[in-house]
Amino acid sequence: WREAAKVCPKSTESLWANGIKIYEELADKAEDKARKESLLDTMFWAYDQRIEHFGKEGYVLGRKGSDLLKYKKDNPELAFEALSKSLELQGTEMEPGASIYLYKAAYDMFKDGKGEKAVLFDLYSSLGEAIDYNLQNQTNERMKAAYQSAQDNIDKMFSSVAECPDLIEIYTPKFEATPTDEKLLRQILKVMDKRDCTDEDLYLKVAEKLYAIDPSPDASYAIANGYAKKKNYSTASEYYGKTIESAEDNDLKMKALEKGARTAIALGQASKAKSLAMKMLAINSSNGEAYIIIGDAYVAGKSDCGGNDCSARAVYWAAVDKYMKAKSIDPSVTEEAQKKINIYSEQFPKKEDCFFHGINDGTTFTFDCWIGETTTVRTRSN
Repeated sequence: WREAAKVCPKSTESLWANGIKIYEELADKAEDKARKESLLDTMFWAYDQRIEHFGKEGYVLGRKGSDLLKYKKDNPELAFEALSKSLELQGTEMEPGASIYLYKAAYDMFKDGKGEKAVLFDLYSSLGEAIDYNLQNQTNERMKAAYQSAQDNIDKMFSSVAECPDLIEIYTPKFEATPTDEKLLRQILKVMDKRDCTDEDLYLKVAEKLYAIDPSPDASYAIANGYAKKKNYSTASEYYGKTIESAEDNDLKMKALEKGARTAIALGQASKAKSLAMKMLAINSSNGEAYIIIGDAYVAGKSDCGGNDCSARAVYWAAVDKYMKAKSIDPSVTEEAQKKINIYSEQFPKKEDCFFHGINDGTTFTFDCWIGETTTVRTRSN
């Protein structure tokens, strides 16, 4: 291989790709430390030669930077430099593995006292844009899964260092300096959303500023979240409504419908909450959270239904029906659904209260109020 690299370096790109693999394998097997270092130096030289003779600098730097962090852990700055250049050149074509290693390099630098938290926050946003693009546009399912894995790994590192006070300290002066920088506004909202800092004043200021510049569904959703965290449910409901009306992306619409429904329950609008949950089911009939919301709405609006000791508690039959449905179609809500089933089954009417009104176990019961459901009578003995 060395002779071929010396005599005909421009013969084929695979010459250098294979050389990198050869020297990496030799280095992994080497027991002598000096020998290992020498082999690795040649491997990194082969990366540089590949760029010199065949270009593709951004792509190759992504591979080289990943290996720099793998084999030169004590000097993450080397990997960070190479991978930062790779991101600059590759943009949305940044490979998932390179994305993880770039964030890990910045994370390690911070842990070693050689980097700033602000770099981790800014990098989280820029890498997130590249990963989001691929999650939305990748047709190769294996690659899409790799990008999702990259995001999950980056999220873990980000979450271990980012706290709301840090975000406020770093982003407040940036926002005040350039309050109309749309890219910055979106970055701030994304990072604060991830760390659930939506109850901070800065979050709401940024969301309203972005909405004034671009009244997009993303911006209205952010404003709604900000007001919801401050328990200003009427304003939150208004902006969730704007998001639902304008969102073309089903993921965003589903989130707005879910939070809008929860907000409606907080406002005492049980019927509206059910209506929004039904819209969730129209998009995804296997969404268990929608059925849980409907059950919660029945419980919250129970005062509007039932005129006697039995029918006043009949809402719990309908609510438990929905929790059971949620549990049967969506494993992700099983624990929550079962907890509610246990709680509200204990609220069923007493057997004697129903018997007195001619309502017996196992018979059907139809609500004549806004619930409009038919359910099965179930009573408790004490």
